[in-house]
Amino acid sequence: MSSSEETTKGSGIPEEGTEHVCELDRNVEILRRVDTFAGLPLERLKVYALLCHRLRIEKGQFLFQQGEPADKAYVVIEGKAQIIRQYEDHSFIVHELHPGDFFGGLALLANVKRLFGVRAAEDLELLSIDRESFRKILRQFPELIEKILDVMIGRIVATEEKLLEYHIHECVIH
Repeated sequence: MSSSEETTKGSGIPEEGTEHVCELDRNVEILRRVDTFAGLPLERLKVYALLCHRLRIEKGQFLFQQGEPADKAYVVIEGKAQIIRQYEDHSFIVHELHPGDFFGGLALLANVKRLFGVRAAEDLELLSIDRESFRKILRQFPELIEKILDVMIGRIVATEEKLLEYHIHECVIH
């Protein structure tokens, strides 16, 4: 029997040290470092970690394009990615994502289209959670809604402040 097939006698539950348990523990540790999930009780984090999926994107490939329907959020596990805003005649890199960065959170809260594209600047490993799974957990544990909304709204406000600061020099009233 391989280590990933080992179970506690008759229980069907993987023993400590098996691949499944290790990945769950790694996912919990990743989520603990993300501001949106930090501070949640361990049992709630484990539920989110169980519903997360890992994926790999090769350098130069897009995870998603601007304007596509959005239903997942992501955490960078390894590698770097670029957030790219595209216009008719040009595009520019808005931000670079590093391990531990969480992005796409609005997709968990609402049916929206992507405001930007994300391209792998290096080979990339990600953790993803989809809107349906996220909402199921919120229905089971409604006390999480306030914390998660506070963090996500704080991010939106910080982004708007950056945009306003950037454009303040262009809009001087005499």
